[in-house]
Amino acid sequence: MLFKLLQILFFILFGGGILLAQGMNGSKDSIATNEILVTANRIHMSVKYSPNKIQLLNEDFIAKLNGSRLSDALSFSDAVFIKDYGSNSGLKTISLNSTQSEQTVVLLDGVKLNNNQHSQFDFSLLPLDDISRIEVSKGGSSALYGSEAIGGVINIITKENNNKRFSAELKTELGSFGLKKFYIKGSQNINKWFKYKLSFTNEAAPNEYDYYFFDGFSDVVKQRKNADYKTSSLNLDFDLKPDLKSSINVFTIYNFFERGLPGAELGSTSSPARRIDRDVISSASYSRIFNSFLNLKSNISYKYSLMSYYDTSTFNLSAKLNSFYKLNSYIHSSSLSYAGEKGYEINTGYEISHNQIRSNETEEGKLFQAALFAAGKFEFNKDGWFFAPITLYPSVRYDYYSNISQKNVITGKLGLNVQPFGWMNLTLKSSIGNNFRAPNFNELYWLTLGNKNLLPERSISFDAGLYYSFDLLGNDEVEFSYFYIDTKDRIIWKPGKDNLWRPINIDRVKSEGIDASLKSTFDILERTSISASVNYNYGTAIKKNSDFPGDPAYNKQLIYIPQEFFKSSLGFSYLPKSKIVKLVTLQGFYTFTGKRYTDFNNSRFVPFYELIDVNAGIIMAFFKTDVSLKFAVNNIVNEKYEVIAGYPMPLRNYKIQIGIKY
Repeated sequence: MLFKLLQILFFILFGGGILLAQGMNGSKDSIATNEILVTANRIHMSVKYSPNKIQLLNEDFIAKLNGSRLSDALSFSDAVFIKDYGSNSGLKTISLNSTQSEQTVVLLDGVKLNNNQHSQFDFSLLPLDDISRIEVSKGGSSALYGSEAIGGVINIITKENNNKRFSAELKTELGSFGLKKFYIKGSQNINKWFKYKLSFTNEAAPNEYDYYFFDGFSDVVKQRKNADYKTSSLNLDFDLKPDLKSSINVFTIYNFFERGLPGAELGSTSSPARRIDRDVISSASYSRIFNSFLNLKSNISYKYSLMSYYDTSTFNLSAKLNSFYKLNSYIHSSSLSYAGEKGYEINTGYEISHNQIRSNETEEGKLFQAALFAAGKFEFNKDGWFFAPITLYPSVRYDYYSNISQKNVITGKLGLNVQPFGWMNLTLKSSIGNNFRAPNFNELYWLTLGNKNLLPERSISFDAGLYYSFDLLGNDEVEFSYFYIDTKDRIIWKPGKDNLWRPINIDRVKSEGIDASLKSTFDILERTSISASVNYNYGTAIKKNSDFPGDPAYNKQLIYIPQEFFKSSLGFSYLPKSKIVKLVTLQGFYTFTGKRYTDFNNSRFVPFYELIDVNAGIIMAFFKTDVSLKFAVNNIVNEKYEVIAGYPMPLRNYKIQIGIKY
């Protein structure tokens, strides 16, 4: 089935594209392109002219989703697989371009979210309510952002304060398994120099969802126990403009998440373990425009994270589980950007940070980290017709880490974008660079087991592809990309002679694959439009070293990374002539996720699954107030599935959302 879908997709990408190009008659203006600028590569660029694939998930896309967490949006992003440990309460980490969860950088308004304890980020912690757009940059980016950027970058941009004198928004959600969510936001524009916004989110559910369990004879319906959760988020943001050329932005985000951890479903009683996360991010940024060419940005940030984990069933035992991990990070960065008249732009700057962990499971760990970076864009033959712009994107970065034996790391990257025909919206892309991941606090300082001699993981990455926009149906976009990542000195935990597991540099992994997508928006009637998208990803992550002669894991796929997945969406939008009803929408989403191996020699696996989610919405206007209503159904076909072995996912479930915006 998937092979046939891939054949159809490739015919659309290349067969349809060639036929369209032949019928264009050289018309340069007959194609509309999306020129929204993205910043995930530090240099401002459009998706069309980037050196690697960058996908933009904007506010309209986010509003059409069934879910309300950051993980829900990214699960429909190209080349992204979300490792989900169980519905709304489960941990959610990412695999981008067939890499590991700790090999992708996550940024929120320029602040790095990767946790220094384990290098990962839990995408269930962030609600979508205050997010304006998400930029997913695929491919190695350590020359831009340092450690963890082996697979790519997730760049999250929050909503800006609007220019209205006063605005307010209220949303509430009710859903299956006792889901209740409440969101409120208020913003005020005091004058042209000062404006602010304040928002609060609260969500909770007993979350005893239904799932199928095979008891050895047949599938029986069970209810998940100890999967309850409650989470809240507070966001304060204000902007100050001292003069026409300067601006100051300050924001603070507080997140709280308490959840039950029922553990793997083995047919026995669920674990009573619980986890509590408390996170604070505070940031102050100053921007100064000196002239039309030169501008400065400086930032000071603070991150605090406290994670507690305990299991009451062990409190009477000699080895009870009651752990805490407290992390503090103080970060400062400054950058200077220069954009010349002749098609070149340079961004250069520095970063410094002090990081610390205190825990009853690790030694006290400290890290001083510093970096210098420079990134550029150079356009050639900008006004050509037959062979139009050739753009080079060089970047280089130096990182210093105080707490590892190999303290100095230098990375570089060279990107290329070529438009082979000036009259056609076709661009060819490619980039190559070296990347790394520094050892984290767990790997260095775990009590009696940490390894202070660890080296950074290192990789060479290469990607190439094409972007093509045309107007066969409406606004149509095609993108195809190939990626290759060769990682050496990969850090994994292995048992030693004393049978205790310790982290060592041993693994070599090659990740390779393709990513093909087609997106289209077109009108079928005067006031009715359709948006459709399809994406197919095939990727391997193969272990290329033997731990011992005859190692059965050699040349095998890494666990929990699917070799293929397919995603598609179809949406209808209707703009009635009514003075009350502004918009009516209907959305459908389909995903196919291939099997994931659960052991290193690939003898056991979690089977593939297919999901269909749908929602319908309406927006009405009353005076200056918009009222929205959305009804969503997840897993409409009642699919029995697990993303991670032993962690069942919910059967069909429902949600209704009511919103008021003034």
